[in-house]
Amino acid sequence: MSTSTHLANHLQDKFSSYSVHELITLNNDLVENGVWGSSRSTFRNAVLQALAKKGVNLSPIICKADGFSIIQIVKIELIENNAVPINT
Repeated sequence: MSTSTHLANHLQDKFSSYSVHELITLNNDLVENGVWGSSRSTFRNAVLQALAKKGVNLSPIICKADGFSIIQIVKIELIENNAVPINT
């Protein structure tokens, strides 16, 4: 198993105990910093997976085009259990 897979599994385990509010704060802090690499992407992916497992609808930040799904790198807020982009 690769290092990134170990990191992803470790983060998913840790984030399962976080509240939805804490996960949204983590996402927003990551997005605000603006520098992206593979570790940061792995970290954010784990945050979003934890939100999805808690029943948060992520479809408002996911675009589908040409057979690909693209997750927007945006700050979010929770509105009626939907992860909605914050307009800044």
